[in-house]
Amino acid sequence: MEGANAIANQISLIELYRELGVRWMSLVYNTNNLVGGGCQDEDTGLTPFGRQVVAEMERVGMLVCISHTGHRTACDVLNLATRPVIFSHSNCAALQAHPRNIPDAMIRACARTGGVVGLNGVGIFLGRNDSSSDAYARHVDHVVQIVGPEHACIALDYIFDMSELDELVSKKPHIFPSGMGYMSGMRFVAPEQLTEIVAVLQGWGYADEDLQKILGGNLARLIQEASNCSVRSVD
Repeated sequence: MEGANAIANQISLIELYRELGVRWMSLVYNTNNLVGGGCQDEDTGLTPFGRQVVAEMERVGMLVCISHTGHRTACDVLNLATRPVIFSHSNCAALQAHPRNIPDAMIRACARTGGVVGLNGVGIFLGRNDSSSDAYARHVDHVVQIVGPEHACIALDYIFDMSELDELVSKKPHIFPSGMGYMSGMRFVAPEQLTEIVAVLQGWGYADEDLQKILGGNLARLIQEASNCSVRSVD
């Protein structure tokens, strides 16, 4: 689930969603909510309610995702976490400056939790609306060079109906402000490019074992760990 708005102010819904099969939830989507600050808002950090949300997600075995979350809130989560935290679809600020992208310090902090950074294929986060396979591979490689192949994964965030996206962007400028690059005609790395992306990484010396981790093995491991987590009763 993307954004914790789906639980409103009801902690009990987290366990219910987990029982229904949800294995990960992101905490914030660009703008502030009851849990914490968004990456494109005045981020005041993880709220007391947000701390309860993180604790409950860990208790029931649901992965905490901090993509779209403000940097202060993300740091609060990473410092609080006792289980792996993921950036399910975030790119590298060192390669492309954008509020949606994350600095190297956060990549390292995520890896220290045992988590994974998923690289999305949105052109404005990769470069200047650059959806080339080389641009995408550079972001993957940046994460790998910092924390190793165990903490990177493919997370294209691909939109199949671009007209639907264009309509959404135009209707919600407070979430997708044009000053941050959101526009009609944004480019995305397509699933069909995966073969080319793999070829680029192979050309840079990536072994098959590492590529298997990046192409799904890392996320599968974390999802399996979450699925095997038994809900512990609260005293």
